[in-house]
Amino acid sequence: MVEWRALVRFAAVYAATATAGLAIMMPVSYGWFTSAPQKVDLMVRSVPLAMESGAMVAVICAAAVVSIGSSRAAWYAVAVALLGILVNHVGMSGVGMDSLTTVNYVDALCAGVIIGCLAPVVWRPSLAGGAYLFGCLSSVIFGDLAQPPDEDRWSSTLDRVFGGAPPVWLILVALALVAANLPARSHVRPMPGEGPDFSLAPILSGAVAVFTLARASRWLAESGDRVVVVVSGVALVIVGAFLAALILPGRDGVLLLLLFAFCAAASAVVTVPRPGWANLLIDVAVAAGLLVAWLRPRPYVAIAASAVLAAVAALLALTGVANAAWAVLGVVAVSLVGGGNLGSALPRRATSAVVALSVLFVPSAAVALRGRPFGRIGYSPHWYRLPQVPHEPVPAYAALGITAGCALGIYLLRRWRPEQSAPVGPVAVETGEVHGDA
Repeated sequence: MVEWRALVRFAAVYAATATAGLAIMMPVSYGWFTSAPQKVDLMVRSVPLAMESGAMVAVICAAAVVSIGSSRAAWYAVAVALLGILVNHVGMSGVGMDSLTTVNYVDALCAGVIIGCLAPVVWRPSLAGGAYLFGCLSSVIFGDLAQPPDEDRWSSTLDRVFGGAPPVWLILVALALVAANLPARSHVRPMPGEGPDFSLAPILSGAVAVFTLARASRWLAESGDRVVVVVSGVALVIVGAFLAALILPGRDGVLLLLLFAFCAAASAVVTVPRPGWANLLIDVAVAAGLLVAWLRPRPYVAIAASAVLAAVAALLALTGVANAAWAVLGVVAVSLVGGGNLGSALPRRATSAVVALSVLFVPSAAVALRGRPFGRIGYSPHWYRLPQVPHEPVPAYAALGITAGCALGIYLLRRWRPEQSAPVGPVAVETGEVHGDA
């Protein structure tokens, strides 16, 4: 029987990670478009840099928590970060702070602290570990697929509930649950196989992955109208992903390569225009894909699914088919494949998992190529996916190339490095013990 403390911990982990994911992936609140155009434009231009900063903060915080070995410190850091996001959304206007760029950076940095600090204290076969993965991925996909509502849809209940970046009610719920969980925390040792000796490897790997992807994306957004630039950018992403995977111990880098491929493919898929109710399918599909892959991990099947996503996206772009039915199928496919990729190669070390998850927060090469017409990274000048923005096949071609390169990298990594003992197993409900457990 699950004790109430385990349930509170599960809810706290999910609410905190969902809040963090939305804080990074939904930089623009629907209501902010009423602000001065130059403020909105400056904020949108800074979104990629804020995302990169949040991703690196997550990696550094995960390494720090593992080195310190204190779950108490990690939980208090999460509480402080959530409080920072809350103040950022409800208190900045009271002190005269109306810079949307500053608000965006504060959200991203605090979100990075949450994602990085939570991973080491829940990274084991447990209900809380599943909540962490589900909360991260579902919120990231929800934010990435966001489309601004039109005048008719803005008054709908769904948009009022989920509108925001993230909504204040979710921040309050997460903060209350984390606060309720704090008294049960105790000092614990790092999980087996981790410690100070492993602290520098994930930071270096994360720096290589984030910097390479960010630099390639900026290059493609600025000069991606030339074939040589597209080919070189794709090659740079593949090489950076493989080097980052090699830096991680054992086969921990397989998940990093899977998520590199998935991010590129997912960004090329048609998901607009779609009805608002289709957003409810994201959680269902992510949970289904994550659970199936966690129980029966198949890395090659997962990366093949990403390749299929990219191939279908290219075909739809060439044929010019884009309607609500295909958009709904696109949302379900991205969510299902995302869950499958995340659950197919979970690393033994929490720090390696955070490095892989950090890739989700950095705009991919496909996003950069979709921003070529207006000269910056993004799906549109307003960042969100807009139906009227032309859907071209080049981002999908780039995603296919990245997927093929990552598949080769997975093959080489698994061939060169022996299989690790004591792999991560399926979800198991926690016993509720707090002394000596993370």
